[in-house]
Amino acid sequence: MDVGAVVVEPRNHASWIDYKKANDSVPHTWLKRVLELYKVDCTVRDFLGQCMGQWSTILCHLGERMTAAESHIRIRRGIFQGDCLSPIWFYLSLNPLSTLLEGSGRGFQLRKGGTKVTHLFYMDDLKLFASSRSHLMALLNITCDFSNSIRMELGTDKCAILHVESGRVANSESMDLSMPISIRTLSEAETYRYLGMSQNIGVDEAGMKQSACDVFYARLTKVLNSLLSGVNKTRI
Repeated sequence: MDVGAVVVEPRNHASWIDYKKANDSVPHTWLKRVLELYKVDCTVRDFLGQCMGQWSTILCHLGERMTAAESHIRIRRGIFQGDCLSPIWFYLSLNPLSTLLEGSGRGFQLRKGGTKVTHLFYMDDLKLFASSRSHLMALLNITCDFSNSIRMELGTDKCAILHVESGRVANSESMDLSMPISIRTLSEAETYRYLGMSQNIGVDEAGMKQSACDVFYARLTKVLNSLLSGVNKTRI
């Protein structure tokens, strides 16, 4: 599904949600609990729990350990990045939110009698869809309540809301949620970058093509200006 195609209907309300340092902030207590919820074998759970119990770090300056930090500092939040297990484990920790959103009964219906789309989720990048402002508020409150319960914080400065009414962007004030936070509303001239694509009512295709061309030419220039031989500059 095109991540920008859902917002081209005459009336739709959407919100982009960003977690503040998501991979570094997910609590270990919740990571262990989610393994129980998904009935992962107890041997695997015990092994991963013991591994997390040994995660620690030390403070160094210019390659030498700082005198004020002789002992190891225990790591009780966050998960590693770059290995095979961590992305799957991290997504499991947020997957219950997806279940809650789907079970809310709210969302945007693409066609009469069709399935309601409540959200798109890729790791910690979340986009909510609703057919009315009240439904969007309900989905946002579900997200905030879940995030608060597992002690993960939203990066409100990187969150945004879009209201589309009669096929046009409707300006409105920021929305205040059940938690003491406020999320800004996009204007018609603003876009939000989601999964590498600038979006508003739709995807800014012209802007994305220009951005891709700029990156390509910048990299090409670096290669051509390098000291590589002609053969290596043209070899694929």
